[in-house]
Amino acid sequence: MAQGYRVVMPKEYSVEIQEFHIPDVGPDQVLVQTEASGISAGTELAIYTGIHQWLKDPSNTWAKFPFVPGYSSVGRIVAVGKNVTRYTEGQRVFGPGRHESHSVIDVHAETELFPIADHVPSPQAAMLSLARFPFTSLVQSQRILGQAVVILGMGMIGQIATRLFAASGAYPIIGVDSFAQRRKWAEQVYGVRTIDPSSGDAPTQLQALLGRKADIVVDATGVPAALQDALKLVADGGQVVLVGSPRGIIQNFDSYWDLHGRSVTVTGAHGSAIGGAVREHFPFTRDRALPLIAHYAESGKIDLSNMLTHHVHASQAHEMYDGLLHHRNEYLAVTLHWDAV
Repeated sequence: MAQGYRVVMPKEYSVEIQEFHIPDVGPDQVLVQTEASGISAGTELAIYTGIHQWLKDPSNTWAKFPFVPGYSSVGRIVAVGKNVTRYTEGQRVFGPGRHESHSVIDVHAETELFPIADHVPSPQAAMLSLARFPFTSLVQSQRILGQAVVILGMGMIGQIATRLFAASGAYPIIGVDSFAQRRKWAEQVYGVRTIDPSSGDAPTQLQALLGRKADIVVDATGVPAALQDALKLVADGGQVVLVGSPRGIIQNFDSYWDLHGRSVTVTGAHGSAIGGAVREHFPFTRDRALPLIAHYAESGKIDLSNMLTHHVHASQAHEMYDGLLHHRNEYLAVTLHWDAV
């Protein structure tokens, strides 16, 4: 039986590369040989540091140590089960693969794997499944075309959201982050301007740049208190979209003066908004959203390569998690490749 390799977190702040037996595919499965996989700096770091909300939930079986991280990868299908007709051997696909050299994927009625053209580089293709999460901020926005958008937090989710809003017709777009390098990465998107909140009052800086408040403010920080900052930047009657996963309680929130009296809409945009099946008030499904994201990458409408900071061998995974945690001015989008493991 062939051997594969995967990243494993046996406990907090610990990462190993472990060997496993690659099983034969069942009749309703495909085997994907991984080219590259992208690290989710939000969820994966939350588990790595032990703060993820589901780690202490006994009813949740996914977020538990030992944990095999990752849910965004690209690779080639190398084996196809006898009942599978949707995919073919040799097809290049991206999907929710973990950080492992080979993934056996169950092929259900809900589409999980999506074709991606050969000309899209592996590091960029490896981040496309992760792009589904910031894409929810577009799905949940009431309007996009010609809307002034402020995005709080120029981490990986904020950077991808910036590129998606720009590709979808929002203008102008302003990124907010206290890290100088992250602002520079955002400014690589044509026309995007940025604000350093540590250098002065952000609403005053926004007024100087835009002459008014924003139509949409997207919070990609994952910090609960950022809602208060977002409400100071959004226009009366505007919309605040929470795409970062806020872990904690919002303090000192005046629901009348900050929200109700100004007729501001606050909308959650969790990744589950784009599921496998149509649900009430959720117009997008994965088989609509992911091919569109692939089209953006294939056509050049979005370029994720200009936000990629590290594309390294999977054996350096522990170093990458530490870098994402402690060196935010150097590490942003990180992908792992599995060549000659």
